[in-house]
Order: sequence, then structure tokens, then C-alpha cells
Amino acid sequence: MAILREISCVYTFREVDDDILNVTLDSPEKVYQVFKHLKHETKERFIVVNLNSQHQIINYEVIAIGTVNQISIRPAEVLRTAILINAPAIILIHNHPSGDPKPSQQDFHFTEQIKQAAKMFSIDVLDHVVIGYERFDRAVRD
Repeated sequence: MAILREISCVYTFREVDDDILNVTLDSPEKVYQVFKHLKHETKERFIVVNLNSQHQIINYEVIAIGTVNQISIRPAEVLRTAILINAPAIILIHNHPSGDPKPSQQDFHFTEQIKQAAKMFSIDVLDHVVIGYERFDRAVRD
């Protein structure tokens, strides 16, 4: 007898303010307002927000938790859920536990990698917001 792996999607639920559910994430300021709780994390967390056609939140996923100053992620992990749920757009978010949201060159490079991979699946990468202690920055080149 052989063993075949079965894939199962599991959702967890989190209580959020009612006003978050219908928010259109059309600016980095709005992204920061919704996810500013990341400023208190002591390790880097990388989150992908899956959006509908009106750029409203469908769901979000914590893709990886790293160390105090780095995180290791493959593009496939970033895009997996968006592909499975047929999300047309995503926003990338991660925090800098140092409090300084200035993106590194690796942040810019990784964003470009994700944008290129997402293009193959017709998924728009709308932004990559880096959250610091009292402010944010963006790891995208316009």
C-alpha cells in the first residue's frame, strides 16, 4: 500500500474591529493603520494580504516568522494562498523590530522577485509596506 498526501486548508479566525472588514487598502497609510500592531513584535513577521478586485481584504496570512533582523522566504510561499483562492491582488507587509522601517536592498530585491513571479499568475502586487515603531516605509520602486 502506498501513501498519498492530502492537502487540507485550515482557516483560523481572529476578532477584528468591524471597520477593518470593509476597508479598501488603497494607500500605504491604510495598510499601516490596519497592521500597525506589528510594531510591537520582537521578530520579523512577513504577511501577505489577499485582496479582491476592489482591493478589500479577503484574508491575510503570516507567511514566516524570522529573527530580530532577517527572514527567509521563497516566492512560492508568498503566492500560494493567492493562487489557491484566486485573489487578483496582494499586498506584502513585514516589520522591522529595530523600529526603523527603512527597507534594505534585500527587501527591494525580494519585492521585485515576487512581482515577477506574480505577473505569471496575473496577480498584482500593489505594495510592500515595512512597519517600524511609529512610522512605515515602502519596499517598492515606483
